Amino acid sequence: MKQSKKLRKDMLHSIEDLLWRESMPKRAVLLLNASEEVLSVIDWKKAFNLLYNGKARAAHGHDHHYDIQSATGTFRLPSAIVLVQYTYIPFRTAGKCTRKNVLRRDNYECQYCGVKLPTLSKIKTTIDHVFPRSRGGDGGWTNLVAACQKCNLHKGNKTPKEAGMRLRRKPQVPRNGFLHIRVLDEEMREVWSRWIS
Repeated sequence: MKQSKKLRKDMLHSIEDLLWRESMPKRAVLLLNASEEVLSVIDWKKAFNLLYNGKARAAHGHDHHYDIQSATGTFRLPSAIVLVQYTYIPFRTAGKCTRKNVLRRDNYECQYCGVKLPTLSKIKTTIDHVFPRSRGGDGGWTNLVAACQKCNLHKGNKTPKEAGMRLRRKPQVPRNGFLHIRVLDEEMREVWSRWIS
């Protein structure tokens, strides 16, 4: 009990300079429900507020943390936190089916040849309609895939079967939260491997 009061007092002393420092780099924190179900990835400021207000705690058995410097010392912010009380989250859709989200879902890889697509160049990254629009194909999650220019040009206005091409993965509607978590770097994916496959 004394230790938690001391932690709360230490957090209070450093809250002003900690929360609003412009130079602080972004640090991603995995937010988990009380059942340890992944809810989202939040920034360090929101995570700090949840911890400070007693609404969250560090995930049990998870040792990775960020050292955040403040005027009064260093605060160890866990990279994964768990809500103290279970929060009911109603079913949500995966989000809008946009070019950027299709590329994220497909991990910026051509779904025909597997080549890694550049994340910043709009010129070399294309979206292909598996069943061509001219033949009635829609613009939804299950008909769009990431494709390199070479494969997209080769396929043209044909189905993959007609063009003699195979999809590496069947396009699907991503599950809730998947798109946000998909963009993480490999280091964080490894740190959070207990919750993210």
